[in-house]
Amino acid sequence: MNALAKGLLPAVLLAAAPLALAAPLEITNTAPSWSNAVGGSGIVLNGVNGDFTDARWGTSTGSGKSGLGFDPSNPPAASYAPDALFKLGDLRHYNNPISSGTAADSVDLDLLTSVTDASPSGQTFKFRFLIDETPNSLPCAYSSSTPCADQITFQNLDLSSAFSIGGVDYTLALIGFSFDGQQISDSFISQEGGTNTIGLYAKFTQAEVSVPEPATLALFGLGLAGLTLARRRSPAA
Repeated sequence: MNALAKGLLPAVLLAAAPLALAAPLEITNTAPSWSNAVGGSGIVLNGVNGDFTDARWGTSTGSGKSGLGFDPSNPPAASYAPDALFKLGDLRHYNNPISSGTAADSVDLDLLTSVTDASPSGQTFKFRFLIDETPNSLPCAYSSSTPCADQITFQNLDLSSAFSIGGVDYTLALIGFSFDGQQISDSFISQEGGTNTIGLYAKFTQAEVSVPEPATLALFGLGLAGLTLARRRSPAA
């Protein structure tokens, strides 16, 4: 191995170090807010319902509006290892019967997340929930105990939002729904005629580190070698 390769190898290995070696990240607070409801009618955003912040919609047929609510896990403060699954909070679906055509199609959840020693100290991460509130008549689109269950899915809207700790950039990615933290699903089937709650799980992921391609390293090495040779050939002053 030549001297150039010896010098470059540690830098490449350092850049490719496993994420698991990074220190845990401490969330001190998560402040939820709902925005950008699409479709439906009777939209009411950011109502406070106990520990939940709600987005409600629809024309009630007797049991109230339908909607979603979110209750974050933090506070209290808690630490999570990068790339480790953790419970972001509880998502609630108020699955009440409403008039046809008054359900929202989607709504965005903005989470202003405060992390210890991060820059910036607070960063907003955006997620979209897609809502399929189906007609309450057979046949049902989803497995139903009472006709008919609805489905909630999600999208990560902006994984470029990030914060930095010790020169390392992290973002927050939503992974899925789970009742127990073990079986993670990308959809939430919510039974009709009740309030259904499920855990929302996420990970802190490190922004990708740009590692030079082998060809780039070779060109860099040739450039250094050429510079060294030119210096050796230069006449002494």
